[in-house]
Amino acid sequence: MIDLRGKRVLVAGGTGTVGRYLVKAQLAAGASVVVPSRQQAKLDALAAGVDPAHRGRLFTIAGDITDGRDAARLLENAEVLDGAVASLGGFIGAPSVLAAPRADLERAMASYTFAHFSAAQALLPALEERGGGYVMINGSLAFDPDFPGTGLVSIATAAQTMMARVLMKERAGLRTRINEVVIYSSLGRGNDEANEVKGTDIGGFVSYLVSDAGVAVKGQIIHLRTRRDLEWDEFHFASSPER
Repeated sequence: MIDLRGKRVLVAGGTGTVGRYLVKAQLAAGASVVVPSRQQAKLDALAAGVDPAHRGRLFTIAGDITDGRDAARLLENAEVLDGAVASLGGFIGAPSVLAAPRADLERAMASYTFAHFSAAQALLPALEERGGGYVMINGSLAFDPDFPGTGLVSIATAAQTMMARVLMKERAGLRTRINEVVIYSSLGRGNDEANEVKGTDIGGFVSYLVSDAGVAVKGQIIHLRTRRDLEWDEFHFASSPER
């Protein structure tokens, strides 16, 4: 059982398909969860979908964590953080990379690489006070160029992973633990339970990485293709109710 009681975690992108699993898992583990979003309607929908017993620990803030000026205000309202997760990016499809307009590649880079860059600039310094965990989410399916139409996003997410590796290298001697989780599950299309690695598994595993139990996991690019990829120390499918 992952224990985040007494911890305060920010989830950037917490109103998204993957983000909702992350938020619910961390609330279930006992954390107070802060979720910023530019759209109040998405924050309201997130709160409505959370277990009523956990709503008192969900703190939603209207604003953009990837905007430097807005991020300072958001972090001031978020108070001291013990961990953060960035689940950012929107799908930009293209049947052919060479036939795609340059603007579409720029949109893909902005949605993934640049958004994660801005989030890391805001959040990593804010985590140093308590030395918490920082997890970058990469996916879903976008990292796999064999999946039709994902070429532009595959380029952007590959750049995101290189950025994660550079951040891990540059900040290796600091307190905050940086990891990237690459997911391959197809979520939000009405068949979430058909995935081998389910959204609840991803949510629980990321909660483990942020928690004190995952303190030894640092500087890793972790690919969650199968359930066996979830076997890390004391985690062992802990997020799956059937196990």
